[in-house]
Amino acid sequence: MSKITVDARACIQCGACVRVCAIADVFEIRDGASVAVRPERCWGCGQCVSVCPVDAIDHDAFPLEKCPLIDNGRQPTGEQLAILMRARRSARTFAERPVPRDIVRDLASVSRWGPSAQNSQDVDWIAIDDRARITEMSKATLDEIRRFSHLMRHPVLRGVLRLFLGRELTKSAGRNPRVGEELLDRWAKGLDPVFYNAPVVLVGHTRSRRAFARDDAIYAAYNLMLAAERQGLSTCQIGIFQMTAEHSNKVRRMLGLSEGRTAQVTLVLGYPLHPFRRLVPRRMPELVWNPR
Repeated sequence: MSKITVDARACIQCGACVRVCAIADVFEIRDGASVAVRPERCWGCGQCVSVCPVDAIDHDAFPLEKCPLIDNGRQPTGEQLAILMRARRSARTFAERPVPRDIVRDLASVSRWGPSAQNSQDVDWIAIDDRARITEMSKATLDEIRRFSHLMRHPVLRGVLRLFLGRELTKSAGRNPRVGEELLDRWAKGLDPVFYNAPVVLVGHTRSRRAFARDDAIYAAYNLMLAAERQGLSTCQIGIFQMTAEHSNKVRRMLGLSEGRTAQVTLVLGYPLHPFRRLVPRRMPELVWNPR
C-alpha cells in the first residue's frame, strides 16, 4: 500500500487532488485540509503530486526530488510538434550501420511515458540486433505464410482457418492472394521482405489477456518512433510478423517470451538508407460534431 500524507499547514484546500483522483478516490477535504483517507486504492499514477500547486503531498512513490517542475518554456510549439509528427515516415530501406545499444535503451526508456490503462506501465521490450537471429525470424515468418497460403487453397480448411485466425484476417488473405507469393519471391531473390534488413527488431510485450494491452503497446511504440526521429533513425511497424507471432507457437518461442507475456507490437529500427527530405500531405480526416 502506498504511503501518502498531506501537509495540512501547506494545503490550501483547492481540491485539485480530490478531483484528479476521481476514480481511485483516495483524497477528501476534511477539517480544513486534504487527507489521504483511502491510500490502499492508489493506482500509483502520481497525478496528485503532479497537480498540487503548493507541494503539500508526500507520496512514497513520488518524492519531489524525482518530480521536476514542468518547464512550459521548453515545450515544443504546436507547429514544431506537428512537424515532428509529419516527419515520421515508415522506412523500409536501411543503411548497413549498427544502432548503438545505448540509443536503443534510451528509446525504450522514452516509450514508458505513453499512457497505459489503469496506469499498468506494463509494456516491456525485446531487442534483437543479431543478424542471424533476425534472418531466422524472417524465415520462420515466411514458412508460416507459405503454410497458411497452402491451407487457404483448400475449401474445407479455409472454413477451419476462419475459426482459428478470425474472419478479418482470412478475408484479408482472400482479397490479397498474391501477397504471400510475392513475399516468398522476394525471399528467394535474397531480400528480406519481413524486416527489410533492419539492424534492430523491437518487440513490445505485455501481460497476457489484459484489457487494453494492445493499446498500451501501440502508445509506447509511437513515443519510441517519434523519439527515434530525433536520433536520426527510422522505424516501421511490422504487422506481418506480429500476426504470425500471434498464431504460431514456433515464432513465439523464438522471441523467448516468459510465460504469461504476449507480443503486442513489432518495430524495425535503423538508420535510413534514403533520408526523407520533404513533408508530404495526407488526407484530412472527416470531423462530425454531435452525430445523430
